[in-house]
Amino acid sequence: MQSRGYLLAVLLITVVTLGIGVVLWNSGGQQLPIDKECKGWCRGAEDPLVIIDTFPDFGCSLCVNKERMIVQILDIYPDEVRVDYHHYPYNSFSYTLAEALECAGEQDMFWEMHDRLYLGEMPGNMSELLSAAESIGLNMSMFNGSLNSGKFRDKVLDEKEQSIADGAQAASLYINKALYMGSSNSLEYFSSVINAVIGEARAAGGAQ
Repeated sequence: MQSRGYLLAVLLITVVTLGIGVVLWNSGGQQLPIDKECKGWCRGAEDPLVIIDTFPDFGCSLCVNKERMIVQILDIYPDEVRVDYHHYPYNSFSYTLAEALECAGEQDMFWEMHDRLYLGEMPGNMSELLSAAESIGLNMSMFNGSLNSGKFRDKVLDEKEQSIADGAQAASLYINKALYMGSSNSLEYFSSVINAVIGEARAAGGAQ
């Protein structure tokens, strides 16, 4: 009986390991570069064991679901996980929303605007966007001026081009450089993957 229990335990560990390998996949061995110092928009742990790089498009419902899970993951693993946000807009209004995030960031409210967009009702037009910006307490005169001037358009375009050059796929997220291929709407499942990667990172010697 003891031998049977041991075999079952080994089998379970093998299945879990293979499962992590399936949801974390690198095409052709290529890995996404990690910005350890975080020169862009980041939030979370200062010395992370796990870095989540996210490349969402506002018009993608799967992306919205992933962003919502990521926000919740930061509450679960505040000392282990850091999130790096990368602009990867696809359609015209997605570019406007990306610029709006930068305009909010100009007032040190990038993440407040991020959470308002992704955790609330996603704006579908300019009126709804302005209402979202006002709801988080932005200086609307400054916000409108920045958005109408297009001052952050090139930054958004350059960031998207750099993401493409780095090999990042659209509407995707990466966990410690590996493309996440798992569920986009199950926090329990996503959390189990993050927990496993944290364990791997600790075994490998610590912070990224």
